Amino acid sequence: MKIFKILPFLMIMSVFIAACSDETDFSSDPTHCLTFAAEEITFDTLFTTLPSSRSGMMVYNRNDKALRITSVELLSGGDSGFRVLVDGQYGTFIRDIEIWSNDSLYVFAELTPPKNGADKPLKVEDKLRFTLESGVQQEIALSAYGRDVSFMRAVKVKSDSLITAGHYVVYDSLVVAEGVTLTIAEGANLYFHDKVPMVVRGTLSAVGTKEEPIIFRGDRTDNMFSYLPYDRIPGQWDGIVLAPTSNGNVFEHCDIHSANYGIKVEPGDEAAQRITMNASRLENFYGNALELVQAHADVTNTLLANAGGNCVKVVGGNVNFIHCTIANFFVYKVRDVALTLHNSYSTTLAPLHGANFINCLITGSKKDELMGYLTDLGEEMPPGKNYHFENSLINTVVGDDENFVNVTIDEKDVSPFAAEHFVTIDHDVFLYDFHLTDQSTARSMGSEAFLNDEKLRYDKDGVLREPGFVDVGCYQYVDVPDDDETEE
Repeated sequence: MKIFKILPFLMIMSVFIAACSDETDFSSDPTHCLTFAAEEITFDTLFTTLPSSRSGMMVYNRNDKALRITSVELLSGGDSGFRVLVDGQYGTFIRDIEIWSNDSLYVFAELTPPKNGADKPLKVEDKLRFTLESGVQQEIALSAYGRDVSFMRAVKVKSDSLITAGHYVVYDSLVVAEGVTLTIAEGANLYFHDKVPMVVRGTLSAVGTKEEPIIFRGDRTDNMFSYLPYDRIPGQWDGIVLAPTSNGNVFEHCDIHSANYGIKVEPGDEAAQRITMNASRLENFYGNALELVQAHADVTNTLLANAGGNCVKVVGGNVNFIHCTIANFFVYKVRDVALTLHNSYSTTLAPLHGANFINCLITGSKKDELMGYLTDLGEEMPPGKNYHFENSLINTVVGDDENFVNVTIDEKDVSPFAAEHFVTIDHDVFLYDFHLTDQSTARSMGSEAFLNDEKLRYDKDGVLREPGFVDVGCYQYVDVPDDDETEE
């Protein structure tokens, strides 16, 4: 009886052994090759001397026999700065990898680009060669661009200083001491590490140009997914704080994006000009894009968009916004509205001395993007409704009293509404272009009162505003010919 019990077990084992024998029948046929998911592993521009994250692809054996890879090697020997991880083995030269029939393995590459001494990114290249037991050799290309950067670690600016054009990675913090002016030159790019803030207790002068703006952003240059750079994801760094002692700050042609918040102006001297901003972009924040608390501020020709809090939050003070686009289509979390006005915070009174919005486009995906939390502060305080909207397009359900002059309501049930005013609102790949479409009702509805102003005569892009065709918002509509119209 025991013999009959053992026989089925032996039969099963013999089948298993036979299967294993076929599986490990390694091919020496030179026509049996590997198949690669792509011809190249590429990286976006990387900072020299800093290791990249890993990028990879699948390698397949689509043959009916197993293949033995005798070696996987970088042709540079590692001098390029590339390293690879193949089937769990890491380095620049890897031996003896087996890949079964109709199986696959991962190949990952990473790179520490060497310093190149150039003022622009230079290409770093290498090749990864797979040598099969048959003698067949196959290669995939590796490439990236390396950019030289300067590193700023826990910097406290204690005397008047200049950050020249170039690329800077900021770790820990960047603090401007009280009574000190930090000037940032046109063409400077500041890359802030995770959770790193810039705190200004003195004065910041950041004046770029249309051709060479000043950029404040996170330091991740890689992608979360193939279609989604980390630079499009909010919260990559902390943001900019203008402390109570900070006055006279200037932002012109600045691009501030993808942080926890944009600029916070903390309560200070209400008689002083706290911040002047022109032709700038604040976009994509978990919190508020621009928060003004008891501040005197002037903002012109500026895009303030996509915030989990408010694109603009005004708490008291005296503020003026002219030719600004304030648009909220933030989708990373449940959000607040595009613009909100307050005259108190916590238990502190914050009289709203004036809040003027002229030639502005204020909209978003909600039914109402304008909120006011304004109360009567007493006979000795300015009235709560000390605000004024003029020649503007506003997504709101109010706007029919003396505080709204020549205002057009952006209505949810009337086209164009919200996203329809803009060239691109794409939540799938998180791409947004807030230039006007030809159908937008923001066109030609602006006041011509500012055409003699040197800054407001031109839009954020430097496009001339002409009498009779003044659009509201920071962008003047530009007619782009259809492809068939440009073909001769």
